[in-house]
Amino acid sequence: AAAGGAGHFAVQFAKLAGATVIGTTSTEAKAAALARLGCDHVIVHTAEDVGAALARLCPDGCDVVFEGVGGAMLQTALDHLADDGRLLQVGAISEYPHNPAAADEGARNELDALSLFWEGKTVKRGAQTLYGNAWPRENALAAMRACKERVLARHAAGELVALVDDAEAFIGLERTSDAIAHMLSGKTTGKVVVKIGEEVAQE
Repeated sequence: AAAGGAGHFAVQFAKLAGATVIGTTSTEAKAAALARLGCDHVIVHTAEDVGAALARLCPDGCDVVFEGVGGAMLQTALDHLADDGRLLQVGAISEYPHNPAAADEGARNELDALSLFWEGKTVKRGAQTLYGNAWPRENALAAMRACKERVLARHAAGELVALVDDAEAFIGLERTSDAIAHMLSGKTTGKVVVKIGEEVAQE
């Protein structure tokens, strides 16, 4: 989900850290957006087998995986994780209740992705480490404040682009549920924003 609200930031932070970045997404339009963000390789999973592409691009396995899809995509990531690789599970959207096939997706990987994520577990898989949650456990407010300042500073310096989905405008708190449904549709690129307060009044 490299073109999603979290994924497109992960791509950019990985590039800023000097990584070679491989992103997966569902459409050519999203792939083009990822290329503009500097993603080195984009796999359109609706047109190409992700496992085969990963085997070609990183035959020794991926060192780090940022995973938010769950289901079969999570298993593919696990199958192509380097022997001492790390995987961060930031969600499992294919296994959320909005998906009629959620149960089937959940059965397609060897982990309980939802438990790993929601319970914030850290699991060892041989020499591999699987992290279920990136939230800090100690001094959380200070840590998050520092992260926020880092993100905003990078954005102000022009080093970080925030993509906002423009498929539909969601104005007012009463549109929040519609915005969430849109976010879960798999059709979005970047963040889905609900406009409220002064910004709406100015428009």
